[in-house]
Amino acid sequence: MSLKSLGVAAALAVGALVVVPVAAADQVFHTSHAAVHSVSGAPLQSGFVNDMHSNGAVNSAKEEYHLSGAQAGATYQVQLEIFLSQNCSGDPFAIAPTAQLTTNAQGNGNADAFFPAGPSNNPPLQIGIIWQFTSGGTPVYETDCVAVSVD
Repeated sequence: MSLKSLGVAAALAVGALVVVPVAAADQVFHTSHAAVHSVSGAPLQSGFVNDMHSNGAVNSAKEEYHLSGAQAGATYQVQLEIFLSQNCSGDPFAIAPTAQLTTNAQGNGNADAFFPAGPSNNPPLQIGIIWQFTSGGTPVYETDCVAVSVD
């Protein structure tokens, strides 16, 4: 490779660094991976909720929901039970439906939800969340309480 080619390649690499926007992870709340368990004895091999927060102007959070070996061909409403304490004591402050998840013939299903960025909270809002998968308004699967900070 000639010196001129090397110079052009270096200039392109530097230009790419300038053009590519940076996605920054949230420095207050780090991604959580919460296991899902059966509430009513319904079948379930495994399940989880990933809650990912970012700093930026587009999305403040993305959640991914997964069930494996659950009831086949079922549709669940995913909802957040939001508590004013990080240990989820007392009654939920709010219940927020986020997505519908439908399982296939093997009982596997995935869904996700995106939350737009809002005004910042300073100091960060400290809450507790239990994610539930409901059928007909009744919880079938849920996570344990997860402490969440919203900045």
